[in-house]
Amino acid sequence: MNQTTSNKHLVVYHIIIVMICAAILVFSRLLQLKEDELYLFGFKWPHRCPLYAIVGIKCALCGLTRSFCSLAHGNLSAGLRFHNLGPLIFAFACFQIPYRIYGVIINPRKMDRKLIKINLSLTVTISILILVNWFVYLGGLIL
Repeated sequence: MNQTTSNKHLVVYHIIIVMICAAILVFSRLLQLKEDELYLFGFKWPHRCPLYAIVGIKCALCGLTRSFCSLAHGNLSAGLRFHNLGPLIFAFACFQIPYRIYGVIINPRKMDRKLIKINLSLTVTISILILVNWFVYLGGLIL
């Protein structure tokens, strides 16, 4: 694969991540939260966590949609109530949009290595925090 093809793949990758993050944030704003239930254009959002529905145990991301919805509507305390890491993950999703746009505008191969390391470090840290948060929850169920 030559340099031009590699750059095109990086640009497409950045654009896909921007679109996913933007869709998540817009969708979070469109959802309405009423009495801990989600509604989209007045219709009750039917989705529930399959693990919780089948086994009764919350998954590592349970409550994140309601947290994002609360945060998109400016309610930080509800965002924290639904998922301890909701505000951090929401901020990370927001950060991805300018970061990825920067990656498209600037030659992706010439992106500042420091910025790439910061993004990678944040991704790994948040992933570890999600697992730790879930293990603490699971430990509370056992003890």
